[in-house]
Amino acid sequence: MGSTLAKADDALPQVLIPAQRDAEWHSYRHAYKAARFFEPFLKTRPLIQAHMQIRPRQPDLPMDGLQLQLAGETVNLTIPVDALGRATLPMLKQAYDEDAVLRLNRQKGNYSFNGRYSIRERDDGVYSAADLRAACEQLISAQRESGYRLRLIGKKCAGVKFVYPRDAAAPDVQFRDAAGKLTPLAAVRGHPFENPTMGDYQILIYRFADWPAQGDFLVHSKPLAVGTEYE
Repeated sequence: MGSTLAKADDALPQVLIPAQRDAEWHSYRHAYKAARFFEPFLKTRPLIQAHMQIRPRQPDLPMDGLQLQLAGETVNLTIPVDALGRATLPMLKQAYDEDAVLRLNRQKGNYSFNGRYSIRERDDGVYSAADLRAACEQLISAQRESGYRLRLIGKKCAGVKFVYPRDAAAPDVQFRDAAGKLTPLAAVRGHPFENPTMGDYQILIYRFADWPAQGDFLVHSKPLAVGTEYE
């Protein structure tokens, strides 16, 4: 769980979302318990975060316009969803007690609800190479400890990737070495995370073996997410 699951004890604005008939839905209690489960893995890993993520089952399914409604007997509110389907789950006892549902404005069978770890984005756009290497190690260790150990047997951190919309202008990301020299990072097509069902995005990969261990990445175009690359 990719894609911090923040606590939100304060009431959120109540907004109704018109969902399609036979809409995709998920148990709020299940998502709430998952959020609590992942919290301990983040406490000692300040460089990473975790979200609930809505993921398409096929790469040609659209991510644009996703709307998520939390609906219970008295709770009815919207939860913001970002461009990669990630959402921060509000931790509401009332919604838990009412056995509320998370309803997506998409028909059943096309999208799934999952957990997502990712590296924290920086507001200032400056990422030190050392921090990115440490963040990758924090993320892979969190994945191993929270249930993905078998999938990651033999894997190691090979790099970090900055994720951008597939149709956006070329992202502006530069590496500044210890001498102050700037080198642009080239964009390629690839998956934002390890799941091919999300389709291709523009990604800029900082592959550890190809760059100096000291320096900074100046990210002038804010990424959708910062993910990891294993080998």
